[in-house]
Amino acid sequence: MKRLLIVLLVIAAVGAGWWLYSRSTQEPSAELPEGITTAAVVRDTLEAVVSATGSVRAERTQRLAFNTSGTVTEVLVEEGDSVAAGQVLARLDDTNLALAVRQAEAALAVAQAQLERTKAGPSDEEIALAEASLAISQVGVQTAEAGVAAARANLSRVRDGASPEEVAIATRRIEEAKNALWGAQAQRDSICGRVGFAASQADCDQAQASVQRSEEGVRIAELQLQQVEAGPRASDIAGAQAQVDQALSQLESARAQVARAEVELARVKKGASPEDVAIAEAQVAQAEVNVDIAKHRLDDTVLRSPADGTLATLTLLVGDAAAPGNPVATLVDTETYYILVSIDETEIGQIVEGQDVRVNLDAYPGDTLHGTVTSISLTGTDVQGIVVYSVRIDLEPAEIAIRPLMTAAVDIVVASKADALLVSSRALRRDAQGRYVEIVEDGVLKRADVEVGVSNVEYAEILSGLEEGQQVVVSRPRDSLFQFSFGGN
Repeated sequence: MKRLLIVLLVIAAVGAGWWLYSRSTQEPSAELPEGITTAAVVRDTLEAVVSATGSVRAERTQRLAFNTSGTVTEVLVEEGDSVAAGQVLARLDDTNLALAVRQAEAALAVAQAQLERTKAGPSDEEIALAEASLAISQVGVQTAEAGVAAARANLSRVRDGASPEEVAIATRRIEEAKNALWGAQAQRDSICGRVGFAASQADCDQAQASVQRSEEGVRIAELQLQQVEAGPRASDIAGAQAQVDQALSQLESARAQVARAEVELARVKKGASPEDVAIAEAQVAQAEVNVDIAKHRLDDTVLRSPADGTLATLTLLVGDAAAPGNPVATLVDTETYYILVSIDETEIGQIVEGQDVRVNLDAYPGDTLHGTVTSISLTGTDVQGIVVYSVRIDLEPAEIAIRPLMTAAVDIVVASKADALLVSSRALRRDAQGRYVEIVEDGVLKRADVEVGVSNVEYAEILSGLEEGQQVVVSRPRDSLFQFSFGGN
């Protein structure tokens, strides 16, 4: 008996629920004119969206190229391979550039050694060499001073003219020349007197020539005596003076050389100056830069992946001649995709960063992806008189195979309200008095003024004027627009 009572209560509860459900969902078509469709006012969560279309883009699509020219010696990947950042993809012949690196490193070693030598100060050999150079310069001064003295003595002698001794010597030379003439004449007379007997004519002619030479010697000696007695000529004095001037110039040069040698000796003994050390350090720094440049050029012969991704294209074979900047591969980031859409200026004010986005790709119509608004352009673009703004939407990872340039339809959720009183957007009307809907009460159409909140294509939020469960008109025949009159108000 008790069990039967429980069963009856359950059946009664189910029946009551079904009756209430039928009353809330059935259309009062019996009381309404034919062709009018109604829908109930319900409570549910409402999402307001801004819809747009765009295309899928990869976060990175980059053309890869060598930075130098050369012949390809290695290709280590294939088209379609997944690569990591820094992975070597291909290499060029680097023989000459490797030698350039070694040469630069050798020059750096020389510069570093020179710097250490500069900082260490002079060696005993360097000091001895500087001292020897000074001594040689000093000897040169002494020699130059002796030359000046000799030149001045000669000038004085030339200016003073011949001395009595020189006149006497010139006179004696005349006497010697005459004696030689007399001897030659006597020998000639002796030989020529015996021609045909003990001497030939040739002997006589030779003796006569000797007499003539002796006569010429007498005349020369007489002229020399006249020259000595006449005193110095202006040309002789000028020549002697020129010798003095030349000797003085050589003396000044020798003294300057001594001064330079003394300065050099002092510098060597003192050691390197701060300027010398700075110069040596600068030379080391320059050599280090040259090493870096050589290594960088050598590194240019290696093609590396700049980031993680997939090689979409690869047009490179061993033996190819590569040119700087000529693309040989395309790297695509297949892990991170985003969509760029253009939003009209009338709707851009509703878009903020961080909003959720639903995405549908034409390639996968049955799958809905999710994303987030990550950036909004500050400046708009005029497209045929309509100002639009670019909005970036980052896609969340998905299991489907997304590819760049796929067409995407997006719905940006700009507002969401839970437990909202909703009415079909098709039920809303507007006139001079404001927004309203047509409700059905006891089979009669009545006007109900409403205050509308957020809305989307399908539903609108009702802030006041309606209650849950009321039936509102969503459509009616066009030819009956003026056929029905509102009841009540």
